[in-house]
Amino acid sequence: MMNKEKEAGSSLSRALEILALFTIDTPVLTAEDIASRLGYTRSTAYRYIKELSAAGLIAATTGAAYSLGPRIVELERMLALTDPLYRAGAAVLDGQECDNNALLLHNLYQDKVLCIYKVGPDVLQHGNQHVVILRARGIPFSLFQGAASLAMLAYLSQHRIRQTYLRNEQAIKQAGLGQNWDEFRHKMSRIRRIGYATSRGQITPMVMGVAVPILLPGDQRLIGSLASAHLSAAMPPENEAACAQGLHALAERIAQEYLSIAPRGQAPYGA
Repeated sequence: MMNKEKEAGSSLSRALEILALFTIDTPVLTAEDIASRLGYTRSTAYRYIKELSAAGLIAATTGAAYSLGPRIVELERMLALTDPLYRAGAAVLDGQECDNNALLLHNLYQDKVLCIYKVGPDVLQHGNQHVVILRARGIPFSLFQGAASLAMLAYLSQHRIRQTYLRNEQAIKQAGLGQNWDEFRHKMSRIRRIGYATSRGQITPMVMGVAVPILLPGDQRLIGSLASAHLSAAMPPENEAACAQGLHALAERIAQEYLSIAPRGQAPYGA
């Protein structure tokens, strides 16, 4: 029984490794590409390709190549209809006035931060500046860059923050979050103390973000983050705290709405 369970887990892991190869830069892959990138034999690659194709997760294109399949679209639609954070965010954020700024709702998986909902313009304007916001629904970003990411990172459990640091020490250094554990810990503590995170030009040049965590009432466990994106020239540092205060009010409403929607026992990210 244990051998079968181990083999099933290994098969799932390998299938997920193949799906992770599909990116904006590599939307189409051949069996040879997959075998080469993952170190599989050609027969092993074809076996997993067959299983993923049967599940609709990848689909054959031209020239014996494969792309993501239609099942992904079905799952995305199901997620939009059932995900409690998405639904809570839509209920609260729809109709919010965005005066040359955008509101962006994020969640977290592994060490990636994903924008799942956005309200406001795709292009910000200030004088002669017209800047496209790069954070968009479905695009993953590092947990270590951008206000939306830092607002979640700082509010993970202390154990998870420590484990995240141990796994990503070099990436954390490169992001300017500390040259050692003590510096990193102090930066996270400061974000928790003031209650919000900011960044300028980390994701999009000339754009700054203010972000707050979305915490469940009572136990204050993390379920996501809410960010507001502005042109840096239109948001001087002295206005950041007032912006964060408005975001906190919206985040509290999202958390309350989440509780009314989420199935009992749904786990947040703080563990």
